[in-house]
Amino acid sequence: MSAEIKKITESEIIIGVMFALLVWIFGLILELFGIGLILSPIIESFFTFATWLFFRAKNDPYANKLGANLAQYLANAIPLIPSVLIAFLIKVYIHNHPEKFAAFEKLTGSAAKV
Repeated sequence: MSAEIKKITESEIIIGVMFALLVWIFGLILELFGIGLILSPIIESFFTFATWLFFRAKNDPYANKLGANLAQYLANAIPLIPSVLIAFLIKVYIHNHPEKFAAFEKLTGSAAKV
């Protein structure tokens, strides 16, 4: 018995993008003062964790993939790049269009199950 995947609505996307921009701008300001190189990845990791909870609540089949989650957390360490915004938008697109990525998962086989 598989749970139904709930699509992400436009209003949820707008709210998520606004929060992602807020987190990124706050991290960018901290990075410009130098302290952000340490604090910014930590703050962005909290947003990444919140998006993981959000996608898990939407029954996203890729929410618990180790490789994707690890890549998101590692991307938070890149300074001056809006990695939280980019990762959120990519995950929303993959979540709302699973038929476009079903062939990719079948092609990669066991590597996609990580």
